[in-house]
Amino acid sequence: MRVLFLLFLFVTLGSLCKSEQYQYPYNNLNDRDPLVPLVSESGHILIQEKKEIGNFTLQGIIYSPQNSKAIINNEILSEGDVLGEYRIVKIEPKKVVLEKEDKEYILNWEVK
Repeated sequence: MRVLFLLFLFVTLGSLCKSEQYQYPYNNLNDRDPLVPLVSESGHILIQEKKEIGNFTLQGIIYSPQNSKAIINNEILSEGDVLGEYRIVKIEPKKVVLEKEDKEYILNWEVK
C-alpha cells in the first residue's frame, strides 16, 4: 500500500513540476563571452543577448584604459582596426564606435 501511495505521489508531483523552457541565445559556444557568468549567485540566468548592427555582432568587450578589445563577428579587434568598410574609432566599457565615410555607428553592449 505504501509503495502504491509513493508511486502515485511521485507521478503526481512529477507532472506538476515542469521545467521552464529556456532558449539559449547562442548557436555556437564561441558566440558567448567566456568571462561573463551564466548564472548569478542567487540562481538567475545572466546570459547576455548578442547585439547586432547591420551584419556586425558585438559579442563582448574587454575594457582597459590603455588597450581595450572588442569581439565582433568572432574577431578580437582593437581601436584603429578595420572590419570590412568600417574602422573602429573607440572602444568603451559599454559600446564600440565604428566609422564609415565620416559617419559614426555605435554597437551598444546591454545587459538584459
